[in-house]
Amino acid sequence: MQRSINDPTLYAAAARSLLKALRSRPRTRLAGSLEVEPGVVRADSDELLHAALDRLGLPRGYAAAVRGHRDALDVLRTSNRLWTYFSPAEEITPGERTGRSRGGGDQPVLDADGRSRVSVEDAAVALRRGGAASLRAAPLHHRLLTAGFA
Repeated sequence: MQRSINDPTLYAAAARSLLKALRSRPRTRLAGSLEVEPGVVRADSDELLHAALDRLGLPRGYAAAVRGHRDALDVLRTSNRLWTYFSPAEEITPGERTGRSRGGGDQPVLDADGRSRVSVEDAAVALRRGGAASLRAAPLHHRLLTAGFA
């Protein structure tokens, strides 16, 4: 985590490197930065981002890493590549597979209490299920997958 705080540009640099490396393979799909409501990106607002980090018990310095992920997603969004970006819930912790998770779009998936959370086990299932759906969804250029408890 400290490396991503010290150099938040590494995510966008990695995304650019992936895009460059895959130029000769145009059909290969690549597999935070979410809106909190249409048109409002948490990573663009110190107030929203710091409030979320405080609520989750994370250091405010982690804002740099969150913004780095946003920048990497922007690199993919502006490319002409097929890509899938998986963004799990704001709270992702080890637990048990419940089968109650659901996918979303550009906004976090919230439960009945207004929390964005998912177990690692349910996130893995959502990624496998959603990733496979994304591969079948061509000719879409991109797909943003989110997951959280219903």
